[in-house]
Amino acid sequence: MLIDRNGLPAADVWTYLGADDSAAVAQPRNKDVLPLDAWLAANEKGVAPAGLRVQGHDDAARIAPLLPQLDLIVIEFPKTRDGRGFTLAKLLRDKWQFRGAIRAAGPLLPDQLAMLWACGFDSLLSPSDVPTARWHEAAQAAVGRASRPRTLLERLSA
Repeated sequence: MLIDRNGLPAADVWTYLGADDSAAVAQPRNKDVLPLDAWLAANEKGVAPAGLRVQGHDDAARIAPLLPQLDLIVIEFPKTRDGRGFTLAKLLRDKWQFRGAIRAAGPLLPDQLAMLWACGFDSLLSPSDVPTARWHEAAQAAVGRASRPRTLLERLSA
């Protein structure tokens, strides 16, 4: 389920294809999301869609030349404790100036929501075992923390 910046369910117009979806990968549509290698193969044929799925460990410099052709990048987190996806999103936003949508996917927790937004993510694909209400609560808590004045210690340790 797609979760927006407010922690609420949202309609998802994208189709997520795997490398094993050979028929669809051969002729992707504009709103398809392909894994990096399948996307590169489709791009060589001139039929690359506007969505790309990458792993947190993928090199941002390899992805950067593709950015003008993309509307959406989905960054997959292999496990909850793997923070490389945060770094990749931050690099795409700050260093490479990507202005399209960046979506997180994988076994994420509501406690990570504020950090996802801080690193430049716009939305996330929620794991099925996390209730939707938890994402909304996490989004409200993040807004509350952001609007609260920070102590001197918080400002110095940031």
